Amino acid sequence: MSHRDFADRFLAALGRGDSATIATMIHPNFELIEANSLPYGGTYKGLDGWVALTKAVGATFAGFRLQLLDYAGEGEDSLVVHFAISGRGRQSGTPFDTRVLEYWRFRDGKLVRIDPFYFDTALVVAAIGRS
Repeated sequence: MSHRDFADRFLAALGRGDSATIATMIHPNFELIEANSLPYGGTYKGLDGWVALTKAVGATFAGFRLQLLDYAGEGEDSLVVHFAISGRGRQSGTPFDTRVLEYWRFRDGKLVRIDPFYFDTALVVAAIGRS
C-alpha cells in the first residue's frame, strides 16, 4: 500500500470515528509534537497519546474540521499532507480557518510520527481566546 493509500484509509477511519482501524495503523512508537503555543501543545506518544490529542482538540474547538487538500510529496518512508483546518474556539466562540502541512513518517507499515506545521498558529490561538 502506498503512503497516500494509507493516509486515505487513515483519514476515512478518522472521519467515521473508527478507533479500531486507527489503532491498527499507529505504530507503538508513534509520536506527534504540537506547538507549545497551543493549549494542547506538547508531545503525544503511542496510541494513548493519539487518543489524548484528539480529545484535547475536541475539547478546545467546536465544529473542528480537517479537510485534505493535497499530498504534497511522498518519500520512501514519508508523506507530506496538506490540510485545511477550521472550527471555533469553545470558550471564545471565535472562528478560525487556516492551513497546516503535516510531515508523516512510517515504520513497519504503520504511522510512527507526525510533525505538524501550521500556517498561522497565532490565528488558532486567537480563536481559543488566548494571546
